[in-house]
Amino acid sequence: MSDVVTLGEALIDMVATARNVSLYDAPAFEPKAGGAPTNVAVGVARLGRRAAFIGKVGRDSFGQGLRALLEREGVDVRGMLIDSTRLTTLAFVSLSDSGDPSFAFYEGAHAALTPEELSAELLEATHIFHCGSVSLVSEPARSATQAAIARAKASGALFSYDINWRPALWQSADTTLAAAPLAQADIIKLSESELTLLTGESAVESALRDLPYSAPLILITLGARGCTYRYKGALYHADAPHVAHVVDATGAGDAFMAAILAGLCDLRDKGYGLTALPIDALDWLVRRACRAGALATQIRGAIPSLPYAAQLA
Repeated sequence: MSDVVTLGEALIDMVATARNVSLYDAPAFEPKAGGAPTNVAVGVARLGRRAAFIGKVGRDSFGQGLRALLEREGVDVRGMLIDSTRLTTLAFVSLSDSGDPSFAFYEGAHAALTPEELSAELLEATHIFHCGSVSLVSEPARSATQAAIARAKASGALFSYDINWRPALWQSADTTLAAAPLAQADIIKLSESELTLLTGESAVESALRDLPYSAPLILITLGARGCTYRYKGALYHADAPHVAHVVDATGAGDAFMAAILAGLCDLRDKGYGLTALPIDALDWLVRRACRAGALATQIRGAIPSLPYAAQLA
C-alpha cells in the first residue's frame, strides 16, 4: 500500500541559463526533471514515505530518463506508462532575479493518459491521492484524472489538490474545470495569486475565510511570508525561514506540498486523522513544510532541490 499516489505530468523543465530574459532571448536552456505531481512524489519519497506516480511519458530519452530517475528515488512507477506516439512534455522556464519562474508548455505524452490505463491497484490502496489541474486541460487525460479522483475517494483515500494554475495552458479550455476538484478535496493548496483568482479578493485572510469549500485543511502559500491556512473553519499562520538569496523557486511549492502530505502520514501513524489533528501538531506540520519550501529555493531545478528528511529534522 502507498502512503501517497500522485497523478499528472512528468516533464522536462528547459530552464534558461540567463535570468531576466525572454524565452526567445535566452542564450541556452538546461534540462531539469519536473512536473508538479512528479516533484511531489519524489519529495514524499525523500521524506521517508511510500510514494507512487501515475502518468505518461514519451518513448524518447527524456521519458526514459524520467522513469529511471523516479525508480532511483524509490517512487513506485508501475502506473508510469510509455506513449509510443507522443514525445515527453516540455516546459520552457525563464527565471527572474528573485527566482520566480515563468513558463511556456509544449503538451506531450502526459495528456494522452486514458481512464482505461489507470492503475486500480495503486488508486485503491493509498492513504492520500494527489493531483493538480494541468492534467485536466485536455482529453483524454482530463477524463483519466476525474476517474482517478472518483476511484481513490471511493476506496477511502484522502484527496489532495493543488490547482497549480498555468494561464497559458487554459487559454482555449473551460477554466472552471480547473476549479471543479476543489469541491471534492480534503486538502487544498493554493498560492496567494490563485486565491485572488478564485475569489477576486486580494486580502488573504478574508478571502480564505470566505472560500466556499468544505476541505478540512486549506493552505495558502505566501512565498517568503510563509503560509496562512484554514483548519476546520479557523485561520492560522506559519512563518517561513528567511532566505537571503533565492536561486530558483520552481520547486518550492511542490516541496511544501510533499512535506504536508508526508507529515500527515506521519501523524496518521501516531493515531491522528485529518479531522482530529492537535493544533500544535498542525503548527509543526505547516512550519516544517515552510522550511521545505525555503530549502527548495536554494538549488537550481525542481527535483534536485527537494529536501530529505534529515534536512528537516
